[in-house]
Amino acid sequence: MIAARATTRRDGRRLAPGRLTARPKRHDGPGAMRQRARAPLGPDDLVLCAGTIPGASFVERVQAARDGGFAAISLRVRDHVRARADGLSDADMRTHLADAGIAVAEIEVLNAWRPGARGGRNAPTADEVFAIASAVGARSICVVEGPGQLPSLDEAARIFGALCDRAADAGLLLHFEFFPGSVLDLDACLAILAAADRPNAGLTVDSWHLARTPGGLERLRAAGARVLALQLCDSPAVNAPEPDYMAATLSGRLVPGTGALDLVGFLRAMDEDGCTAPLGAEIWSASLAQQPPSDVARRVGSALRALVAAARQSSERKSPTCGPGRDTPPG
Repeated sequence: MIAARATTRRDGRRLAPGRLTARPKRHDGPGAMRQRARAPLGPDDLVLCAGTIPGASFVERVQAARDGGFAAISLRVRDHVRARADGLSDADMRTHLADAGIAVAEIEVLNAWRPGARGGRNAPTADEVFAIASAVGARSICVVEGPGQLPSLDEAARIFGALCDRAADAGLLLHFEFFPGSVLDLDACLAILAAADRPNAGLTVDSWHLARTPGGLERLRAAGARVLALQLCDSPAVNAPEPDYMAATLSGRLVPGTGALDLVGFLRAMDEDGCTAPLGAEIWSASLAQQPPSDVARRVGSALRALVAAARQSSERKSPTCGPGRDTPPG
């Protein structure tokens, strides 16, 4: 099994069993934590996304990431709020992360990125999201918006560009996450990113959403999109979004390798295009949500390592995009 063997990075380094990346050294104190957490995460690093273990506490989330061989986690704003309610200070959270050798890849999500954006009654403000990102030393912030109407392209680019400048001052990346039914669909995201033209801005590409975006992968590649975050899951074969899309999105995802998506071909395409984003496991599943977080993390971590090994091996052999039994590209 992959988890039982030592792994070799692209640079030839031999790594500990069960990891795509070397485990960061422990550091003492929040200053050292911030320095380590802001170190770049790359394509050899696995991220345990919040939705994969949605009911976990902060401490359980960090422990699960370590148990599953992940380099980082994502945090929702509600996860930070819960941790504070559980009695953890920001310094306590940084200590837990540092002791486990786990970084925070991203904060999910910023809805209120522009005036008039619909994010719900209790949607956090940009100030709140930026404060949490700073407190835990996050790499990036994911920007999401549901149905609605965007301002003109020039105005949207102006607003987003100013937000990117604020993020750059804080050492943060910003990435739009597109999905069917969002006002920020793939075309809108690509247009705003091109018009804003900021080096710390890009896309989150979620394989579930991409599989339900017609021609998504080809359009991404043709546009030369800057992909800053990857969120991976498997899915039944699809050719259109489900009638109740959000219900399916938040409960019906599958562990990589157990569905119909050609995730090997997708990762190979990202590698070919020079994508250096870390690899997130975003598996909203009603079944997984009922299981112990560390058990889920171990299973998902092993599945991701197997997927990456297959993608990089097949890339070397220049295999066709779709293989037997994997006939639905994600996009």
